[in-house]
Amino acid sequence: MNTRSLAARLFGTLVVAVALLNSGFLNFASGHADPSGDTHPNVQVIDGNFAVVFVPGRTGKEPYDYTASEAVVRMIYSSEGKLIAPRHPLDRKRFHGESGPVGIYGRQFSFGESRVIFQGRSVKPGYVIRSPKGDLEKVRLPWPEETQLSLFEDVNFTPDGLAITGKEDPDDLRFYWFEHDSVKPPVVQMIGGTSTIYDFPVASNLAFAGGRFWVAFIRPRETDGWDLVLWSWKPGEAEGRFEVLDSPAHWNCQLSMAAIGDRLCLAYHCATAEENYRTGARIVTVFRKAE
Repeated sequence: MNTRSLAARLFGTLVVAVALLNSGFLNFASGHADPSGDTHPNVQVIDGNFAVVFVPGRTGKEPYDYTASEAVVRMIYSSEGKLIAPRHPLDRKRFHGESGPVGIYGRQFSFGESRVIFQGRSVKPGYVIRSPKGDLEKVRLPWPEETQLSLFEDVNFTPDGLAITGKEDPDDLRFYWFEHDSVKPPVVQMIGGTSTIYDFPVASNLAFAGGRFWVAFIRPRETDGWDLVLWSWKPGEAEGRFEVLDSPAHWNCQLSMAAIGDRLCLAYHCATAEENYRTGARIVTVFRKAE
């Protein structure tokens, strides 16, 4: 092949790539496009109440960057869901932990007077217990040999054990339950297929309330549309429970959940395809008793 024909082929390839990029087929540079309006809620517990912190009034045109610092507003509800403080600006920016489940690595929980620090960079993560004196004890979890997780979504540490959500394959979200001081393999529950943004499941963090673990997620219907599903499981049960909620749903959203005693608060941003180009997304809240 002579130099001219090679250059022509390279130029042709470049033209095709530029055309695809401009058409959106190779839209890896601009990243995932969030809807306009109010987005990215995060539910927190403050002074015995639910605080929903979110990013107000996005135009939908700016690229979304998890490292960016954005102004946030907040609404406060009682544990029963009564509005205590309407939306008001906060004198701070959004931090990374308010961007949804952030994986396992580096997560910390209180365990008596000690701290539990998770190490999740391997396919079989464990954790370290740091005593008040600073002594470290490494704990290896009894993962089965055949388990190879490709994604760690979230973790929740309780007095009886710890729970992890993650993926072993691109499609299904799974739940793993490890009892403390047990050498048995984890109890594995299949949550199932969820909508995804890239390879990440459109699902909430793990909440624990009423003796049960809870995950909310968006599930595509067999026909058109999506459902908002609430999954829960109590240690000792053979199978988890699924409940389709009578609430709007869309694949392009972020879900966050928190618990106060046996009360749950779920918040997520949602916009239908038509609303994406009109009023934009809004924050939807769901309150319920954990039973």
